[in-house]
Amino acid sequence: MLKKLGMIFLVASISALLSSCHIKQKDVETIKRTTEKLRIYQPDDFIVYNVTALTDSDTPSRGTLRIEWDATADLLDPIDNNTQYQVLKETTTLTYEENSIEADVIVIRYISQNADGNITLYAIDDGTVPLYWLHDLDDAGNLSANISTPVIFDSPIAIGSPPNTSFDSPVRFTVMEGCTSGSCASEVYTFNDGFDIVGDTTEVTTNLGKFSNPFEINFSGGSTADGASTVSVLGDIRNACGTNADTITHNGTIFVVPEIGIVQMTNLCQNPTGSQVQYIITINNTNIPLPAPTP
Repeated sequence: MLKKLGMIFLVASISALLSSCHIKQKDVETIKRTTEKLRIYQPDDFIVYNVTALTDSDTPSRGTLRIEWDATADLLDPIDNNTQYQVLKETTTLTYEENSIEADVIVIRYISQNADGNITLYAIDDGTVPLYWLHDLDDAGNLSANISTPVIFDSPIAIGSPPNTSFDSPVRFTVMEGCTSGSCASEVYTFNDGFDIVGDTTEVTTNLGKFSNPFEINFSGGSTADGASTVSVLGDIRNACGTNADTITHNGTIFVVPEIGIVQMTNLCQNPTGSQVQYIITINNTNIPLPAPTP
């Protein structure tokens, strides 16, 4: 009964938080997306979100999530030293208020985009050398296999027209450590992620305005530890309730305005200890130009 009451409280809290953004309705402008292609992020772009983390505790943890993109040097392929990648450094920082029980988290990834906005992932960083690179799951156990560069977000976004109905989905790869001189040292964890575009009829209200037609995209996935690695590296902020040593699952919904990116996300993160965290993030500030308000 107590567990059921806890879940009722969780659902009620999520509903209340999503329906109220502490905004005076008379100040809300309606903003309509005008494209299906995701913004090609530029150095110094940033987005800041308000975050609420709900656990079994009666007191939600609150904080901010900041994503910023920075110029960085080309990356040299550790297996094929004749190949270099032009990338942006994407840093996602989750910072909680002092009285929160949740731990701060930083995720650093190296990405690129093509002319349509597709996001390709190359490597993950935790501040150590060398970087963590990716292998295709078909190459599991082959430490000298070529580096994998998966598309982790497909653009343009479309509803009901293949191949974009479920993006380039699912996405699966293994994260490798110690990749230098033509080989990697070991596998760290396996990551998987899947997307499904639901529609674009749900409005999302933030303090930047009311977005009338963002793409609504459901996702589910997670990570599983490989081998005996003792490093702690997190490659996706949706797995923030644990580390790569855990078997973590994530599932939820993102609302995407392509001119900006994600404007709201709900994510349920679970790890094997039985604990779970429901994250609710809503855009609060950005230096990226918004679409013009609808008259």
